[in-house]
Amino acid sequence: MTDRIGIMGGMFDPPHRGHIRAALAAADALALERVCMVPCARPNHRAGASADGCHRLAMLRLACAEHAVLEVDDRELQRGGTSYTADTLEEFSARYPRALRVFIQGWDSFLTLPGWERWEDILRTSHVCAVSRPGSRLPAGDSDDPAERIMAAILAERRVERPEELLPSTTGGILVLESVDCAISSTQLRQQLQTRGEDGAGTVDQWLTPDVTAYIRTHQLY
Repeated sequence: MTDRIGIMGGMFDPPHRGHIRAALAAADALALERVCMVPCARPNHRAGASADGCHRLAMLRLACAEHAVLEVDDRELQRGGTSYTADTLEEFSARYPRALRVFIQGWDSFLTLPGWERWEDILRTSHVCAVSRPGSRLPAGDSDDPAERIMAAILAERRVERPEELLPSTTGGILVLESVDCAISSTQLRQQLQTRGEDGAGTVDQWLTPDVTAYIRTHQLY
């Protein structure tokens, strides 16, 4: 049987239950043996992280600890400099050339894919699993937005309807997982932590694991 590996990148600043739910949904749908959670060192298309890489790595390990299928991979932090997903997926491709490799993205991130550095190489070296939130809509081919039209064309060419349709090849397909409850962002959580104190309330308690919340309090992050 072909190995099945998921790769999920992000700032994880902080890591939250939305990240975990998306990773687990992809693992379940595609029967992945493991999902490698890869914290970014420095993004090329947005501001850097609020917390240092060592803290984000430690929090991610705490957030993933209860789930055996999730593995924290620090290759981008070790590599340093600007992190490019295409480079990371090339490394996975070289190490696991016969594995089914799936790059997992949240919906908002997926919709920006044509703006990523060497985005075509991402689809050359892996499949993509885009995890959508309840109420998300697919890009429209007749949209006034050129970026949306590009995404609609990509989906029309590469989208599969069922997970098993990815299996004949190891790269190049797109699976959309619909209506996964991961409608939160790390930005929102940082704002909650800043405005409601170290322990937070409401949204923070709902979306951060107790160990991550305690880590944030201990190290006075955000």
